[in-house]
Amino acid sequence: MENRRLKRTRTYHPAKVLVQDEAVHHCTVHNLTGFGLCIELTFEADELPDTFDFSFDNFKTVHVCKTIWREDNVAGVTFERPPQGSPGSRRAKLRVVK
Repeated sequence: MENRRLKRTRTYHPAKVLVQDEAVHHCTVHNLTGFGLCIELTFEADELPDTFDFSFDNFKTVHVCKTIWREDNVAGVTFERPPQGSPGSRRAKLRVVK
């Protein structure tokens, strides 16, 4: 039995990673949580940097991710901060209007 903080949602969703602000690579998300995801890459996971940009929507929304583990062409990553334009990144700007 797994002891994880959050239940994983299985998926088979296409996405993209941006490596060192230069190369965009296609990947497939196998599962995700609010903290991170498991991705299958089109290259060896050893080539994935420790930190990179990730997107589900062709970089309209960008997640900064940190690589936690690598095996063959699969990697586990965590989200480093909320994506630009997400409620988490706007929280400080919100105010109550009466």
